[in-house]
Amino acid sequence: MLSRALLGLAVATSLSAACRAHGPIGDHPGDANTAPQPALVTPTTRVVMAKRAPDRLIARDGSQCRVTAEVFAATPAGSEFQCPWVASVAPPGA
Repeated sequence: MLSRALLGLAVATSLSAACRAHGPIGDHPGDANTAPQPALVTPTTRVVMAKRAPDRLIARDGSQCRVTAEVFAATPAGSEFQCPWVASVAPPGA
């Protein structure tokens, strides 16, 4: 019985550490980035200057980060957020 409890504790600790490796800075929920982008993009921390519903956080330089609805709702403009930010591409004629 004790070994099951220790195994459960070890798994919970590992999952907690993995969740903190990427995503928001502070006490926000975890990040689920769904943006189509190269897998080698390194997450960086940037200030969220704006939000575009339903799932995009916008940094000062215009780069974007796609997140889950829960993360979108919990991340205020002006907060720091760690994410593999993707450069914004302006539409033709803009």
